[in-house]
Order: sequence, then structure tokens, then C-alpha cells
Amino acid sequence: MAPSTKTPSASSTPYFAAYRHLVPLVSKATYLNASIAPPSNLLVHDAITSFAHEALHNPTPKPSWLATAEEVRCLLGRYIHTDATNIALTRDTTEGLNNFIRGLKFKPGDNVVILDTEHPHHAYAWMALRPLGLEVRQVPTIAEAERAGNVVAANAETFAPFVDDRTIAIGLSSIMFHSGQWNDLQNICDVYRPRGIHVLADLTQQVGFAPVDVTKLNVSAASFSLHKGLNTPIGLAAFYVHPDVLADINPLPATVGFGSVANSRADVLVPADEIVYHPNARRHDHLNLSLIAAAAAKAYLHFDLDVMGPENVESHLYGLGDALRMGCQKIGVRIVGPEDRKSHAPHLYILDLHDKSWIDLFTERGVLVTPYRLGVRVSFGFYNNLEDVDRLLEVLQEGIKAGILIE
Repeated sequence: MAPSTKTPSASSTPYFAAYRHLVPLVSKATYLNASIAPPSNLLVHDAITSFAHEALHNPTPKPSWLATAEEVRCLLGRYIHTDATNIALTRDTTEGLNNFIRGLKFKPGDNVVILDTEHPHHAYAWMALRPLGLEVRQVPTIAEAERAGNVVAANAETFAPFVDDRTIAIGLSSIMFHSGQWNDLQNICDVYRPRGIHVLADLTQQVGFAPVDVTKLNVSAASFSLHKGLNTPIGLAAFYVHPDVLADINPLPATVGFGSVANSRADVLVPADEIVYHPNARRHDHLNLSLIAAAAAKAYLHFDLDVMGPENVESHLYGLGDALRMGCQKIGVRIVGPEDRKSHAPHLYILDLHDKSWIDLFTERGVLVTPYRLGVRVSFGFYNNLEDVDRLLEVLQEGIKAGILIE
């Protein structure tokens, strides 16, 4: 008799069941793909509908939309624990990363250190500076992970053999999109920031899934999109820069527009005066960002901060992950990466499955997941519940019974 795959009947945060109705799609499919983008929800839908209504009937809606964007900046400041003036609103994570990378001062022969599994948006931004003399050192982790059969989270010691007196920065994702490893950003900042080495973080897979405190981390700068954990349409992101770090960045922003300039004129004329940029992160602002995305972000951030709470979201997601681990262990499916919570994301789990038949089966059974190099990625959102975990485990058991390989 096959082992039962049923998970415990109670969640550590049972009131999350009341939020599930906000996401209609989950009544039609088992959506386990939050790390790509979550299905939209009624809060975001209503905000977008209100935006469209105002566009139809208000002859001058833009001042209201810009005010909403400022509210989003303040809400993001609450979320990541910093003053709103330390945040620029950008179009995506890549733009925020490049704001820092393109502004960082270096001499030919200086180097930066990244993991060999870093997200392409981040890695390519550094590598583009190699023709100017910047050395990009990639910490080799892939071969060791394959040899040991396990993925481990990075910490300060991971980077130590590659850091020297010409190292100007370390760049990394706090949570890796492909493995779920939660790198010890705090340890990395504690060790290297006092040595004058900047730490640039991509927080996209953390924000919305777990709490963030950039002040406590003491990270030099960070960038994150709002379209994953914060359930906002694509086209809006945030760039944080530590106020003390601004002096180390080229005062000329990578992109200059009306929003960058502190001494711009209300009549929109441009005199021949010297340009004075904003003395904070706002020098990296785009004035015409996705204002409809800002309307959605305001609605969801209020829900996240004032109704659910980031700590509760993290606990809920870890509860689902614990149930997944328990069920997979019973049926012999391995989960890649660290097992302890400190080193693993609350929402993102890689099943060590490589037979292409698995994705065909998941698709046929209405279970939405994503294949990656290390296996099949399962990623939870606030709307998921233990029944979704049970459904995934049932399909896994069906595939095993049908003879699909598990590795």
C-alpha cells in the first residue's frame, strides 16, 4: 500500500484561508508558480479598475496618480525599514541594479565578486563593465554542488578566497531564483562593508515573501521588482541606496530626466544653469513610470502591511513548505537545497525531478510549476493552502506509479 501523502489538516496561520477568495484563478488550477509571477487578485483588479475609471472621467488625473506613486514610495519604506527618500521608483530590478553598478567608481584592475549562479540580469550588468577594466570574479559553486549533491547558501566565507584589496563590491541575490537558497546577506555585510566593500543585493525573491530590513542589513544598495511577491503588474520596481553610500556613487545618474533634477522649474523651461540633482535616491527616479502599476502596488502593499503582515506571510509560506517536505519525504522525492529555514526561502522549493514527462503530467493535471536546471520549481503565494500541497503530492504519486523517473 502506498504511503499517505496527506498533509496535516491545520495550518500555523489558518486565517489565510479567508484571503484565498481574493485570487479567482486558484479555484481553477493549482497555481504553484509565484516566483515567476503570482496570479492577480481582486485588490489589484479593483485598483486597476479605479485607475481606468479615473482615466475615463477625470480630465486631469495625473496629479492624483503621481501622489499615489509617492504613497507607494512611503509604503515601501515601511516594508524594508528605511526612509522613503532612500528609495527611487524604477521600471524593473535591472534598472535599479544598473543605477548602482554604472555609478560605482572604479579603476582598471579593480574587481567585483558574484556567484556563478547569480541571476543573469545582475551578472550581465557587472560583466558589461569588463571592457572598461573591471574584473568580474565568479565564485564557482556549480561543480561542488553537483559533486556533493546539495546546494548550500552563501555567506561571507564563500566569498573570502576571491576578495582582495582590489575588490570594490559583492553582488548577489538574497534568495536565489533557481534553488531557493537564502544567502546570509547579514553575515556578508557585517564582514565586508566595514572593509569598504559594497554589497549590492537583488531582493526580488524576498520582498513580499518575507520581511526585509535594509537598515539592519547595512546593505549598500538593493533593487527589487514589485511584480512577484508584491503582486503588482510588471513595470514597477524599487531601488534602495544607503544614504552614506551616495557619496561613493557618480553624482551623474545612469539615466537623467525631469525626475532626477532638484532645481527643475515648475514652468518646465530648462535654463542653462548648472543641474542640481536630488541629494538622495530620488536622483534615479523616472517621472513617467508605470502609474497604473503604482495604483495596484498601493492597494497590495496596504493589504500586505496592514492586514496580513510580512512576518505572518513568511510563517504561512514556511508552513506550506514544511508540509511539502514531509510529503515528499514519504514518497521518496528529494528537495534540493538547504533544509534549515535560515538558509532556505519560505516560498520556493526545487524538486529533484528531471524527466521531461513530469512537466507534461503537471500540465495535464492543472498543476502549474516551472522546470529549471536543478529540477522542478514549486513556489507558493499567500493564496496557497495545504490542499494545494496535497494536490501536488497526489500528482507526484501518480507519476511515480506510472514509472516516471525520480532523481
